[in-house]
Amino acid sequence: MQIWRGRVLASLLDTLSAPANVLDLGCGIGTDAVALAAAGHHVTAIDASSAMVERARARGVAAEVLSLEAAGARFGASFDAVISDFGVLNCLPSLAPVSRTLSSVLRPGGVAALVWMSRHSPVDSLACLARGRAPRRGRPEATVQGVKVPLQWWTAGAVAAALGSDFQVVCREAIGLLDPPPDVGGRPRRRTRLEPHLARLPGLRDLGDHTLLLARRRA
Repeated sequence: MQIWRGRVLASLLDTLSAPANVLDLGCGIGTDAVALAAAGHHVTAIDASSAMVERARARGVAAEVLSLEAAGARFGASFDAVISDFGVLNCLPSLAPVSRTLSSVLRPGGVAALVWMSRHSPVDSLACLARGRAPRRGRPEATVQGVKVPLQWWTAGAVAAALGSDFQVVCREAIGLLDPPPDVGGRPRRRTRLEPHLARLPGLRDLGDHTLLLARRRA
């Protein structure tokens, strides 16, 4: 997972000049925020979970309890970049708030790095079947620490369409294309090193465990 996270962060960092103001939407325990701060950027983080925010703050992250939908009114156009990593978008019943929030908080020319669980992931489904589990893609909900969380399985086309004419897609790529995630036996192999060379190819870029989309707000 850290290899996957590293690829996401590297893609975002390649677009930024330090020090940039970055908003972490759905920061969790603050892993991305800590890495971005270490790279010289000013990071503001939000999460709807007070427990997550508490853990992020314990790591030195400037985090607050706030929903994605409320971020635009709270901050205004004060950020050079936004990151929403590893499945936050899958927990939203609609993508409309994403477009509104990004248009509100990003300055013209600012970049959004969006990462969500892909609708189709052959390597994950095959790994589940090999272990006697039903494939997970398309399931209506997930159970996280005993709490059932509704899921939406967005396509890259749906995410790009939701961003609308305010944004230009810079790139999209598969994250976790060749090796399944750790909970179904995945671990770094030679395929992991090969993946970045294949992850942006049409026909493959939408088949990872997650999909990364970089989009820039038009001036």
